[in-house]
Amino acid sequence: MQVVFLGTPELAVPTLRLLAAQPGMRPAAVFTQPPARRSRRGHLEPSPVGEAARRLGLEVHDVESVNSGPALDRLRAIAPDVIVVVAFGQILKRAVLQIPRHGCINLHPSLLPRYRGAAPIQRAVMDGIVESGITVMRLVRKLDAGPILMQRPWRMDPEKTAEELLAEAGQTGAAMMLETLRAIETIRPVEQDDALTSLAPMLTRQDGELDFTRAAVELHNRVRAVQPWPRASCMLELAGGNKRLIVHRSSLAAGSGEAGVVLGVDQAGIVVACGDGALRIAHAQLEGKPALPARDVANGLRLKPGARLAAYRHG
Repeated sequence: MQVVFLGTPELAVPTLRLLAAQPGMRPAAVFTQPPARRSRRGHLEPSPVGEAARRLGLEVHDVESVNSGPALDRLRAIAPDVIVVVAFGQILKRAVLQIPRHGCINLHPSLLPRYRGAAPIQRAVMDGIVESGITVMRLVRKLDAGPILMQRPWRMDPEKTAEELLAEAGQTGAAMMLETLRAIETIRPVEQDDALTSLAPMLTRQDGELDFTRAAVELHNRVRAVQPWPRASCMLELAGGNKRLIVHRSSLAAGSGEAGVVLGVDQAGIVVACGDGALRIAHAQLEGKPALPARDVANGLRLKPGARLAAYRHG
């Protein structure tokens, strides 16, 4: 089977590696997003897929758009039987969709038609979803609306972050994609029920804002959902000046009080009253400082019960 692979982030790497190891399915070419500033180091870095593909000795194209120009010409020249798509980051137009005889096959980490869009795991975590799923579907021009080729339930551990769950979905989805491709001639596609659709738009910086007037369980899910980006944050109101606190890990805690007030500091972290219940900040960092157990951050600031935390508002 002549395969072309389209993908960009770490989520897509397990599928790429698995296909590259299969006789008869090693991708003839890999298309990915161009190098970008992906860390605080500031310089341009290749996408995880681009880096992995080069290490595998595959033909790699870093493209602003696969829908026109040399990228589209190369796709037509390869004339693949199937195009495998995993979190590519570009909407495919008719010119690409009509090239492969088996279509463009996409891995989507949700139970479609639930959570169509760019951030299905993050949005599901934010909503407190535990029982989810992974879908392999054929792409059409409408966003994530194509017929389902394979779908399986997947339990999202309620204590894992979105980053950890994305890694898990990447491994599980890779095996599903391979199974789908091996059975592509005999699978009967199932059309999605558009009436059941929900959307999962891309995250924004505002999604990381912790508003302590909300319920503790909602904030805990938000902390999990926005890892590794944009990360959850709040503002510590201190006598010497306010400081932004970035929250990496949290848990639910016993206690109640005025929203945003520190109820106590213990070995497990900083306990903060919320609109309903209390949140324990377990792992955090002051902006510009290293991440630490939250109790160490509190000790360094001599944080006491009664201190206040407020939402950090992005401009």
